Amino acid sequence: MNQNGITCQRCGNTNRIDARRCRHCGGPLVRSEPTHRLAPQPPAPVSEQMVSLATQGRPTRRLSPSGFSDLPIRALVAKRYEIIQIFSAQPDANTYFVASSQSQKQRMLYESANPSRFEGEQRLLAQQLSHPALIEMEDAFQVSYGDHTRAYLAVEFPLTPMPSLANRSEIEILQRGLQLAEALALVHDRGLAHGNIQPPTIYESNNQIKLWGTAMPVALSPEARAQDTYQLAGVLYQLATAPGQTAPAFSSATLQIFQRALAQDPRLRYPDARAFGADLQQVMERLRHPTNLTTMVGRLSDVGLQRELDEDALLTTEVTQFTHAGSQVVGLYAVADGMGGASAGEVASRMVTETLAREVTKNILMPHFTMPGGEMDYGAILKTAAEQANTEIHNMRTRARTDMGSTLVAAALVGNKAHIINVGDSRAYVISQNGIQKITKDHSLVQALVDRGQITEAEIRTHPQRNFILRNVGDKPQLQVDSFPITLEPGQYLLLCCDGLWEMVPDDEIRRIVIESKDPQDACRRLIDAANAAGGEDNITCVLVRVDNARGSAK
Repeated sequence: MNQNGITCQRCGNTNRIDARRCRHCGGPLVRSEPTHRLAPQPPAPVSEQMVSLATQGRPTRRLSPSGFSDLPIRALVAKRYEIIQIFSAQPDANTYFVASSQSQKQRMLYESANPSRFEGEQRLLAQQLSHPALIEMEDAFQVSYGDHTRAYLAVEFPLTPMPSLANRSEIEILQRGLQLAEALALVHDRGLAHGNIQPPTIYESNNQIKLWGTAMPVALSPEARAQDTYQLAGVLYQLATAPGQTAPAFSSATLQIFQRALAQDPRLRYPDARAFGADLQQVMERLRHPTNLTTMVGRLSDVGLQRELDEDALLTTEVTQFTHAGSQVVGLYAVADGMGGASAGEVASRMVTETLAREVTKNILMPHFTMPGGEMDYGAILKTAAEQANTEIHNMRTRARTDMGSTLVAAALVGNKAHIINVGDSRAYVISQNGIQKITKDHSLVQALVDRGQITEAEIRTHPQRNFILRNVGDKPQLQVDSFPITLEPGQYLLLCCDGLWEMVPDDEIRRIVIESKDPQDACRRLIDAANAAGGEDNITCVLVRVDNARGSAK
């Protein structure tokens, strides 16, 4: 706008701001347009979530010495991006929520004081790449404002930084990894190297995993292909690893893929994303259509050497179906460690296992065989069964005025997929020839001390407050249950046990006994003998499930 007044469209002379006709020639007056034209209509409604994230009602910052500041609401950028909200404003970068007249969609618009900030994205845009696992980028451009130039990047909305994948099933993680590998292979096919795949470059949008696309200025080389694939595998491995764990809860076949992908020697790694994706695809198909499987189960409980009453309870129930199409195992296994003394702990642990058996039979076993092919959330059903047991025990505890309660670790096994839940410090392990892996995380004071770095894992077994439980079934009206979906392979064991076993027998010794025993029942007997030999300070209960190929299990 002319600061001295309004310009006459006919003669070009300046008039007062409030003038209606030119005082020189009587011609029409015209107001010059600002650099960023205000939109004549208000923007579309913004969701509550977007409003909470946005900066509203905040005046535009003063210009920095370089002339950089945020733009006002409803301004137009490059005549096609109307600013609806300001998400963030920094000294040299801003983020806006905008409406695009070009695509007729809502977008995120990134603005940078560095004119070359989005050159990598521009190189990718120039190839016109499109893939569901690549973030959709609409445009990257520069706009000059007087003596400085700003860079802009318009991308799809909404986008959420990818959360941890540790609570997702192995098949889902493999599927998402395959999508990213295919997207990266497409980038490579166009002769581009990404060069910067890190956790912050992975997003989620409408349940679709997305890679933030960029391209290095150098020509694609075999080394760059391999390095991109190595970075992608590392990000997936990190996202799939639960807090406090050193590795994801993967089957051995999937772990072997990541061991190769992340090998210390670059010569042993995958040469490109397509080879990495092919192996992910192969293992995923094996998990979706497992070979004929059967199980061998051992179970045993012992009072120990220093207790008069066994307050533990265990549960094993299976349905195995053999048909011309193969074998199918559906099983429920649980260990409950009661607490509260005589006539309290044993009652609580029995109520837990009885409720689990009733709810799982009704909601898993019967529907599974009466409605084949239906998808069920087995972990959610187990959680609901535990919550039902909690309600029943808490009500009885309140009426009887006792401190009865119980820990719980349980698994629903469907084919080769185990859906594990736990409350308290009873544990689940997966054991194989290669090692032993703790699946669950204790809800105990000593585990909290480990999480804070005040003691080590090794000190848990001897700490004077190791029996202080922070969460148990029946203690409170509401129960928080943790769940862990895993996949088992033929030859692996699933061990459920109470603290009377794992506190007395080190993990490596547990693995050795299981591997060297003639069958799961013999292993349970030898595990309890080892716990008693170490002092038998508590009741000792374990359930051991071995997964086998049906055709080879008769040996």
